[in-house]
Amino acid sequence: MTLLTATINFAVALSTPKISPTRQSLIILLLLMLASANSFLHLWLSAAPEQTTNIFVTIIASGIVLSNRPHWVASILFNWIGWIAISVKLEMALIQHFFFAMAMSTLLSWFAHLARKKLVEKQLELELERDLALQHEHEAKAATEAKSAFLANMSHEIRTPMNGVIGMIGLISQTKLDTEQKDFIATAKRSAESLLIIINDILDFSKIEVGELTIELVEFDVKQFFAELIHDQHFQANNKGLKLELLKGHVLQTKVVGDPYRITQIMNNLLSNAIKFTGSGNIVVRYDLMAIGDDLRLSVQVTDTGMGVSESALPFLFDSFSQADTSTTRKFGGTGLGLSITKQLCELMDGDITVKSIVGKGSTFEFSVMLAAPTETLTVQEKPDIPLSFTNLRILLVEDNFINQEVMLAILKGLEVTVFVADDGLEALSLLSCSQTTPFDLILMDCQMPNMDGYEATRRIRAGDAGKIFESVPIAALTANVMDSERIKCLDAGMNEYLTKPIDIDALKSVLVKYQPTN
Repeated sequence: MTLLTATINFAVALSTPKISPTRQSLIILLLLMLASANSFLHLWLSAAPEQTTNIFVTIIASGIVLSNRPHWVASILFNWIGWIAISVKLEMALIQHFFFAMAMSTLLSWFAHLARKKLVEKQLELELERDLALQHEHEAKAATEAKSAFLANMSHEIRTPMNGVIGMIGLISQTKLDTEQKDFIATAKRSAESLLIIINDILDFSKIEVGELTIELVEFDVKQFFAELIHDQHFQANNKGLKLELLKGHVLQTKVVGDPYRITQIMNNLLSNAIKFTGSGNIVVRYDLMAIGDDLRLSVQVTDTGMGVSESALPFLFDSFSQADTSTTRKFGGTGLGLSITKQLCELMDGDITVKSIVGKGSTFEFSVMLAAPTETLTVQEKPDIPLSFTNLRILLVEDNFINQEVMLAILKGLEVTVFVADDGLEALSLLSCSQTTPFDLILMDCQMPNMDGYEATRRIRAGDAGKIFESVPIAALTANVMDSERIKCLDAGMNEYLTKPIDIDALKSVLVKYQPTN
């Protein structure tokens, strides 16, 4: 019997991973009953009262391993009935003594069973809470991704026609215009740029939410950076009769490593707000650069004499889509994202931003970001000389939007580039296949097109479907999607460069000069 019990236990142990949790308690009960039966047999055959000790162990074990109440009751009853039946039948001595021991074993088993039951229930609660937390996390992540994808898609759809608007305004401004027409064009340009700022705010917000906004490390000169930044903002301040001052505080060194583009974004947000909300007086910008261990901390104060912010609104000033007053949006416009993005940019650069304000007297925004000192291994890449024209350059423009075609053709022809046009990826492959003796120096590839998009067209070109001569032709993405994931997608497809819409003429020239034939 002992050998049989051991064999069954060993077989069950090997099969444990395959046993479902709902059946494990029943199998444990059967094993305990088998152990009890083995103890009863020893007690019956030996007629020795001390064999009852094995039954005590089984009763206590029932409480330790069984959390199922009916199973525990069944195990206890089985042991009691078996022991009483054998003890009475054999008329064993000291039955009262062992009865007391059985009762104590049962009591201990009861307490162990209660503890085991509570432990299992708590574990089930924790597992349920974990599953709910994971479900909520997945739902929140899906909602964030859906929202960010929607924002990015909407921004893409808006940036595409904006490329046409800004491009055409730029082209018109280069023609002969009278004074009134120049004023009209300047107004249209400012309006288009304001709309683009809003679109970029929405894109940056969605980038931050999905963790796609990254900080670059570039060497730049702090003194020159602030001088140029203030110079660019002087025009807006002068238009409102405001005095814009720049004060240099304690600056340990001028050469630093950080992300000047994102710091510019922070400063432009703060200065545009200061100019917007200040009717008269002055705006003062003060900056300091101090050493913090091996790093450098850039601290900047922007102080204005504007309308100020109420004490009740200050805690919510850096919240998304928040403005100090609902009338602010109607009077001054804006998305309410600028300061939220500013705060998150500061935090991405291991800094922070604070504000002090008095209604009617003005506000002081102070932010800090961490920078690094340049190392000897870090070299500043000098920009190549950009020629005025690219007469030897042959380009294939792959673009399905007719207005964007017109804009790009006008820009490229203004740079004296030889341009051929394809309306989609299929047409581009066909045109390349027929141009085996006249290679192109560069392909400007739109990404989202009907029939065949830019990604697939690029992969097909790299695979040799357009002819071996074009397998390694330089391809520059031309897209209205400015998410970092889009850049990676373009490069993974086999593209060499990445240009965004609305097209930046200087960025376009920088790409053209890289692939201009030397002869």
